[in-house]
Amino acid sequence: MPEFIVRARAASTDPAHFLASVGTGAHVEYLAQIIVSALLISKGHREDTTLSLVLEDSLDFSRCLTLQGAQLGNLGGTTEAALLKVIADSLQLAKGLSKEASITTPIGVCATAISFEHLVKAKVEDRQVFLLDPKGDDIRTVDIPVDAVFLLTDHIPMPKKNFKAMVRQGVKKISLGPVMLHASQCISIIQNELDRRYMS
Repeated sequence: MPEFIVRARAASTDPAHFLASVGTGAHVEYLAQIIVSALLISKGHREDTTLSLVLEDSLDFSRCLTLQGAQLGNLGGTTEAALLKVIADSLQLAKGLSKEASITTPIGVCATAISFEHLVKAKVEDRQVFLLDPKGDDIRTVDIPVDAVFLLTDHIPMPKKNFKAMVRQGVKKISLGPVMLHASQCISIIQNELDRRYMS
């Protein structure tokens, strides 16, 4: 089961502010595209994939919204508006969560008050974690386990200190090619690579 963890540094954890920031510099609308690329396929969705969105613009703790394909209910549609509403509704239920506490929404989205750094630290303990980097090894030459975890960020680059810390923890750098792409595009390429390896 592959997992994608997307660090949304500019996305607000307040549901009203989140929806109000659509079309602004926060660029939260791209999160809807990420959900589509990670989980949705023609006439269905990927039951073997997990997507975690870590929203960091918060007055208390970051909120990690985890969507597991195998446990996901009705999203209310696949339009940008519908998917952003799923996020906003999840944030509403996650209001006031204490550190590392979690709650699951009626449609199966798990919201947890946890930082990106702590989430990554937990993943590297028992899974291979990859970080996208133009200077990393070409994905076509790398052995990727079926349960690999992939780290991506929004339009704000990953801080260098976090980057170096993750590498020290055992996170491996991989590249998808010479052109910088949007996170949603990167996810589509990775999913296609995994499909070719494990579904052929």
